Amino acid sequence: MSNFEWTDKDSVKWFILMPGGHEGPYSLEKLMTLLERKKISHEVKIWAEGLTEAISLKIVLERSYELPQVEKEIEKIEQTETIDELPPIPEVEETSPPDLPVEKKLRPFQVSGLKFLIPFIVLIGGTFLFLRKDQFSIPRLSKMSLEIHERILKENEFEGWSKNIFFREYLPLDHSHIWLVTSGYQKCEVEASFTSIIDKLLTFKEEKISFKTKGSLSGHVVELSSFDFIQGNKIVPGLYEMDIKATACTWDGVKPKVMNFFKEPEKEYIGRIKVILFSKGAIQYNLAIENLLRKKVELKERAKSQETLFWQDLTQKFQTLEAISLQIEQHLLDFLEREPKSFKRNTKTMVEGYSKKFGSFLTSFVVENKNYFKNLDEKGSSRKRNYELMVRLTSKKIGLESMKLIEEFLSVKKTLSRKDLTTFSRKVRKKFSDLKIEISEKLIQISKDQEIRE
Repeated sequence: MSNFEWTDKDSVKWFILMPGGHEGPYSLEKLMTLLERKKISHEVKIWAEGLTEAISLKIVLERSYELPQVEKEIEKIEQTETIDELPPIPEVEETSPPDLPVEKKLRPFQVSGLKFLIPFIVLIGGTFLFLRKDQFSIPRLSKMSLEIHERILKENEFEGWSKNIFFREYLPLDHSHIWLVTSGYQKCEVEASFTSIIDKLLTFKEEKISFKTKGSLSGHVVELSSFDFIQGNKIVPGLYEMDIKATACTWDGVKPKVMNFFKEPEKEYIGRIKVILFSKGAIQYNLAIENLLRKKVELKERAKSQETLFWQDLTQKFQTLEAISLQIEQHLLDFLEREPKSFKRNTKTMVEGYSKKFGSFLTSFVVENKNYFKNLDEKGSSRKRNYELMVRLTSKKIGLESMKLIEEFLSVKKTLSRKDLTTFSRKVRKKFSDLKIEISEKLIQISKDQEIRE
């Protein structure tokens, strides 16, 4: 660069290097004017003959500002008396601006071809984008309410033209139909069977529902309206296990066929999933089943409490009969322990005392017992009817055995001895001992029944 003239501002020798070639030549003043007009920037690359490579306009401007100082130095050299011989200036061959890529021009026939190709590409691309656009629409069927139709459109969306079958279930308020909806684009013949899950039906009854049905999948929907019941006779809202089989599947419509041009759908689909057969949907079902289960627990606890109370009452009834039999036994023994000579005279007093104290009690006890179990029958506890019979027969037996002994006492005509009275006493103890054993056996049986039923 030693032979390059920096001081020649007016020289038209600068070339601007552009991506598609070069422009110029320009004078340095012209370049400064372009810079002021913001046509070019400080960083633009320029070149002039004598430079081995392109440099930025900024560097050229900085060198040009230093020129006065350089001229002074040259004047000093010229004024010296002796001038040392300067080294020869190397000759520089003329050079041309570096070769830069030049924009190629298209031939007429190429331009003409592009005019036809570009619209074709746009058309193909637009068609492809249109086919790829989300496409999901289900018409409202005859039994389908607006609410259910809106739920279907809200809960199902476009998931791709080759989406596999997966069903969501929807029912009307009367549960006369089942609509199985999928976002897949297949047409199939569908068979399904439904079996209720224990404790997941919206009913207080302990029942099981199972049925079979079939229909055709088209337009994203299988409409099921004919049900063959195996257990039960109607759809009870609740959670079911659905076994489903879809066969002879093909793409449903032209667009799915185009978008799956090189792919066939699965010919058969078999699945087992849990479904909620409830017109108001899964959220409302979960709230309803939680409320129902809570009420069932409350009823169960109440029933358990009533059951416990029943066994307590039943046990108490036999314990009362046991206590009465002991009192009757003691009443008769007290009578027999009196003087033999006053036996006939005291018999009438003993009988009146028995009738007043024990006879009326046993009669009212049997009536109250009958009413107690009748009330249980009205509450659906008729299974306890055999216990009412047990209480009634035991009460009557106590009264019957007591009256037999009293009649025997009344039938005595002769004067009795102490030995005769002792014989009567043994007989009384034997009779009531048998009654007490029988009552104890029934109390044991009641305890066992309670353990089994709890």
